[in-house]
Amino acid sequence: MRKTSKKANKVFSASVFGVRKDNPGGFASGLKTENRKLKTCSGFTFVEIIVALGIGAMVVAVATMAYSSIGRYGVSRRQTTVNIGLTNAAAFYGAASGSVGVSEAPSFAAAAMANSLRERFLGDLSSATAVVCLARNKANTNRPTNFTLPANFDARTLVTPENFRTNLIDTNGTTYTSFSTNSLGNGATVATNLSIYMLYSATNATSITVDAIYESDWVAVTNAPAGVYASVRRYVGTTLTDYYHVFYPEATHNATVRPSAAFFTRSDTATGDARYRLAEHRPFYFVWWPDPMNQTNGSQYPGETTVPVGARGDYMLQSGATSYFLVFPAFPPL
Repeated sequence: MRKTSKKANKVFSASVFGVRKDNPGGFASGLKTENRKLKTCSGFTFVEIIVALGIGAMVVAVATMAYSSIGRYGVSRRQTTVNIGLTNAAAFYGAASGSVGVSEAPSFAAAAMANSLRERFLGDLSSATAVVCLARNKANTNRPTNFTLPANFDARTLVTPENFRTNLIDTNGTTYTSFSTNSLGNGATVATNLSIYMLYSATNATSITVDAIYESDWVAVTNAPAGVYASVRRYVGTTLTDYYHVFYPEATHNATVRPSAAFFTRSDTATGDARYRLAEHRPFYFVWWPDPMNQTNGSQYPGETTVPVGARGDYMLQSGATSYFLVFPAFPPL
């Protein structure tokens, strides 16, 4: 049997029990040293933990809101094809088919186009001499660049939409009969559609120049998919220069009057509610365009046979119905 030297036994004992020159205290001393090292290690303070939890909560909240927004407005990416009828499609866009591709509400893309068109409208308005709104229940195909006036005609008499409409029919034939009788003559219109004429000073005494025409139309779609189609367009003569449109699926007529425009005349001899639409020196208009972000807007457009119940009620019912509410004077330079 091989004998082990005393020196080797000491080395073995030192290696097992941790007794070395740098650790003369042995195993117990080594544990104390490790404990001291652990105590000196840095960790998270209470404040740091609270801050970390707060950041985590914010991240979760933002993610939840983003997911909710995507879930709520995911339909804005949906495109559909609706049949608005060949007559309407041809009158609106010069199309050879009644089918139109359009975004369903709510639609961010349509809202961006609507904002762009509204800015263009305000630009045209800033340089116009006069603005006239004419209500319609049918699609319009007559978009002249000027209106012929009788000889020695005083254009200052065209102070109301009804005066302007009467002059259109009297001097330009029967092609403008799509406009409603008494168009905005009694305040708010009950007609479904609207034409807005941007007029400029005539270069001669026999005509009025039309710089641009804006048209808004609502079309009830009965074929699948059923709903209401809305379109707002800008024309220069017969040329379509800008537009936006949107489709409200499953929307239907609302029996309550929600007009597309209201006119506040220079003077009004009527009593009662009529006094709320007086503008003695500066007549102006309220105009409502369809809102691509309002899913129920399609059910709020006016029915053709609805009778108004009062001047205030006519236009106040549009409150909150659309973000595209325009107020502008009949004579911007005044």
